[in-house]
Amino acid sequence: MPESTVSVFRFGSFTLDLAQGTLRRGADSVFLRPKAYTVLTYLAEHTGRVVPKAELMDAAWPGIYVTEDSLTQSIREIRKTLGENMIRTVSKRGYMLAVGKEEMPDLSRQPIVAVLRFRNDSGNPTDDALVDGFAEDVIYGLARFGTFTVLARNSSFSFASYVAPEWQQIRARLGADYVVEGSVNRHGDRIVAAVSLADASSGTQLWGERYVTEGTGLFLAESDIVEAIVGRLVARVDNAGLQQAIRKPVTSLAAYELVLRGLALLRDPAQSDLQGAESLFLAALAKDPNYGLGLAYLALSRIVIAEFGRASPAVLAEAHDLVERAVALAPDQSPCRRVQSLVRLYMREHEAAERHLRIGLTLNPYDADSIEQMGYVLTMRGRPVDALGWLDRAIHIDPLQPHWCQYDRSLALYLIGEYRPAAEALEMATRPAPWISTRLAACYAQLGRMDDARRQLARARERDPYFSPLDYARSGIPFEHPGDAEHLTDGVMLALGGT
Repeated sequence: MPESTVSVFRFGSFTLDLAQGTLRRGADSVFLRPKAYTVLTYLAEHTGRVVPKAELMDAAWPGIYVTEDSLTQSIREIRKTLGENMIRTVSKRGYMLAVGKEEMPDLSRQPIVAVLRFRNDSGNPTDDALVDGFAEDVIYGLARFGTFTVLARNSSFSFASYVAPEWQQIRARLGADYVVEGSVNRHGDRIVAAVSLADASSGTQLWGERYVTEGTGLFLAESDIVEAIVGRLVARVDNAGLQQAIRKPVTSLAAYELVLRGLALLRDPAQSDLQGAESLFLAALAKDPNYGLGLAYLALSRIVIAEFGRASPAVLAEAHDLVERAVALAPDQSPCRRVQSLVRLYMREHEAAERHLRIGLTLNPYDADSIEQMGYVLTMRGRPVDALGWLDRAIHIDPLQPHWCQYDRSLALYLIGEYRPAAEALEMATRPAPWISTRLAACYAQLGRMDDARRQLARARERDPYFSPLDYARSGIPFEHPGDAEHLTDGVMLALGGT
């Protein structure tokens, strides 16, 4: 991890000033012995990361052999000064200064908007992807403003428009203050869309409109709908921002529909037809070779099919080329930046992965998928406490969060030694993948549940006889710091019966 450039750290009522070499409680100076001060300084520079004991000993006693007792004594002195809960011990791993989380926008006071799943009035199942994509683009456009919290697709689509919605149930389950409902009826190239905005507390309609469009005119209707809804929820709207609030229109409505159908397969919790998703993205690009989102999602499908961290250098290189083209064609699209970040992460380019994702978050700070992925990136960078803050925020936006959020949350919890909640998160898995069983086995082993751990490893072997749990733990996850891979490997070794 790059050395911190911060010189002043605050822990509740304490201030550590590295430039002045002082620790203060309020205005009063606090004394720590030199070695304890050095240990605290190193932990502060790596706040939120589990620092291995050997690394701390090298920092405080460079070139000198000392026993672990010396470090333990310094930790005890720091805890006596700062408080017992300020320094967290992670069994067999090291210590972590567990203070604060990365600053993020406060969502607690913002009104919450839920865009329910739109009704397909044509009755043709082949139009379902188009109807869902239209509603999702409305979600995307509204989320760009950041003036209110827009629930993610996964949660808001749990309710369908015009199916006698129980307003109190919507409020209780989603916490929504306002609800957007809609329907789409397609006859050839002619599309009729009806959209309304209602107060979730009473069901009172605040606005409604009907749009008749031809072909890609649907994208212009999206812009009008977003502007109308924002205009009723916000006193003043930056009209210049509205022009960039929706995705750039594609030249082929057919390509748009094919990408939406591919995305539906990628989002399927079972992910049982990943090859089908890839084929749909290829078909979309055959109709519109310059469709940036199509290129980005094709790159994503290649990574998912190759099992993420197990992807070969050739697959990663191809995905990299695809997503770089996507970003060049659609630089203002946050999903392109999100996929770009993921590809760079699996190429072990950790700093670039975080940088590209932060660019995506400037384009849409309230995109639940990007917020969730930031939690994963920070976990890979050895910052599990910060990661949990981002993951909690993603769950706030998407209370019925997709399956992968729990996978990533479990890994952050594992790294800080919270093995029980880590196991509980993985137990919610809906995809029978060997790597999920391997992670769960490591959690069970750390908890001493050896029979359960071995049962999970047996399941992994049944699903893929060529899968190696040890190889996966050692190199299948793109950790930036070797110590984090070693931590997972320790759990797998325990499950395998090693010491």
